[in-house]
Amino acid sequence: MSYAYTDEQLNYLNRGEAVYSVNSEYAERKNKPLVTSSPNPNLSSSDLEETNTLTTPDGQRFRVIATKSDPKTGFDGMAVAPIVNGRVDYKNVAVVAAGTDPNSKTNSVGPLSRDVVNALYPLSPQYEVADQFVKEIKDNPKYEVTQLTGYSQGSNSQMKI
Repeated sequence: MSYAYTDEQLNYLNRGEAVYSVNSEYAERKNKPLVTSSPNPNLSSSDLEETNTLTTPDGQRFRVIATKSDPKTGFDGMAVAPIVNGRVDYKNVAVVAAGTDPNSKTNSVGPLSRDVVNALYPLSPQYEVADQFVKEIKDNPKYEVTQLTGYSQGSNSQMKI
């Protein structure tokens, strides 16, 4: 049976802090847990808290199965699978791309923001990174991608894939 992601869940996943928190600089700046597929069980008191489980406002839990944060292009994304009846449903994976984080150091391109530069060029610099990330998830026989979601530059890269 196919899991049906709701619009509210997808909006939470692609606009909420979780997808941005795959980036350690963002997580540290916002004092949020680092979202990762493999939390470190041996964190020291100076390390960022880490998590691989997200819960949407409706109570649905998702397991983070992969993350990507590219400091060169500013791409941040994650792949999640719903937890249904206590089991991770790897046959209904959503790949989530973050929009532009205007406060990220990566977003600056000289005196212009990355959004301004992207308006001048037809293809986002994040596209190749996003494309490769989705390909890695799709190529894993354990997973079946049923959703692509993002907004801002995140939606641009997801729409082209």
